Amino acid sequence: MSPAEAQRLARLHDRLLAALQANDRAALRCAQQEVLQAAFTPTGTPALRRALRALVWRMAALLPATRRSIRRYD
Repeated sequence: MSPAEAQRLARLHDRLLAALQANDRAALRCAQQEVLQAAFTPTGTPALRRALRALVWRMAALLPATRRSIRRYD
């Protein structure tokens, strides 16, 4: 993988983590779509596509916590 491809992968990973930490669903959805689009387009080297697809699997677990009200039942 070239240094430019490694930087691209790192940038996408950082965007995913930043959106998750900010608990910003819109930013997370946007970052996820960008990763999916990059992973399944024919451009890039096979190493980059493999790394992006691995990131796709990892990001599947990245869901911000939902804000639920806790109700007490007596």
